[in-house]
Amino acid sequence: MQSIKYGIIGAFIKFAFARTAFDYIGKEIPELNMPEYKKRAAREYRAIVERTPGIGSIKENMFVMTMYAGAFVIALYKEAEGKIDEERLKGLIRACAYCPLMVKAKAGKSAFTEKVITNRTQQAQWSRDHIKEYPMNWYFYFKNVPGKDEYYITYKECGICKLTRQEGCEEITKYLCMMDYYTFEMQGAVLDRTKTLGYGDDECNFHLMSRERAEEIGFVKSESAK
Repeated sequence: MQSIKYGIIGAFIKFAFARTAFDYIGKEIPELNMPEYKKRAAREYRAIVERTPGIGSIKENMFVMTMYAGAFVIALYKEAEGKIDEERLKGLIRACAYCPLMVKAKAGKSAFTEKVITNRTQQAQWSRDHIKEYPMNWYFYFKNVPGKDEYYITYKECGICKLTRQEGCEEITKYLCMMDYYTFEMQGAVLDRTKTLGYGDDECNFHLMSRERAEEIGFVKSESAK
């Protein structure tokens, strides 16, 4: 099976996250030799990408860039000499989520447009139709609430879970899952999720709604949210 190519997308993801990530790590872990760390992390990032089986083209699969981003954070974690603990990892993921290019790409763009609904519906079907061809991919179902800014996404398989397993660092998966809350929040969405594959559950049960819809139904965040 053909592996992912580093290429333009790999370089772009590094460009998008590197400054924010290294600034954060430099402040949190001043004892790290940052010039050497940056070189190691960059080498490992490329290596992870190039040993990871492909999941289709970016035109076919909305999760291609997510896989590259996951590889970059994993490389940062693996090359930090064991110094990225739980709290630092949480901070790193939050910093990356709100890096300038991510904010530019997500902020103010609704997660409930007709285009988004259509794309997610098609992507869910595509993921299920091509899972044998691309076993590293996500496998999920999408259900929209007609006439409402609200929908459900049920992930049965997760590419990031598969990637951390491949790289021998499954302990960080649940922290990578936090990125979902940040990216949806920037798009005006409220996320409720009580199960995630990253925590060892049998699925990820996303329930998403606009802030207005959440207020309309009197939404209260689940005590068991993950």
